[in-house]
Amino acid sequence: MRALPHPGLRAAAFAFQTLGVIGVSQFFPKLQIPVVFQKESALLSGEEGGASSSGDNKDGLGSNEGWMMKARCPFEFQDTKSGDAQDVSGLQRITRHPAFWTMSFLSLGVALRTRFWTEVVMFLGPVATTLICGNHIDYRHRRHEGGELSCRKEAKTSFIPFVALLEGRQSWGDVYGELKGLNASGAVLCSLI
Repeated sequence: MRALPHPGLRAAAFAFQTLGVIGVSQFFPKLQIPVVFQKESALLSGEEGGASSSGDNKDGLGSNEGWMMKARCPFEFQDTKSGDAQDVSGLQRITRHPAFWTMSFLSLGVALRTRFWTEVVMFLGPVATTLICGNHIDYRHRRHEGGELSCRKEAKTSFIPFVALLEGRQSWGDVYGELKGLNASGAVLCSLI
């Protein structure tokens, strides 16, 4: 048994676990607020996902423009990606292997927080798996065995998380624009618990 982790290690553990939980949250459908308030004219004209495309005001509300509440599904199932497999979007802007690194960040956070050496070794296993298997996948895909890693995609992405962003090959604005914000906020709240 080792001593209680230093506060710096606990902070690092929290940071890694939070990154991991945010990564996991991005794999799920986008959460959205289940109600939206829109002007009546937008709803009636069909703008912004309105239900009716006729220009008539069938509710008899007259010409007074007001706000109406519209219910919607709390999940956004629409896929915003293009069909090209070589396009980079979402978590792939951060790393080519987001599932591996998400699992590694979660386990690294636990490894830094635990008091038992056996658990440290156990929770470092996913990190080793990510390093070995991720490199192996890249190697195979470069040789067009079981997938494809084009020179264009490899130039835009990185194996190690955030390297492509730090080197300027990806834009922080694009990452922020594609981030599922409500999912990430819920993930951060969960990691605070």
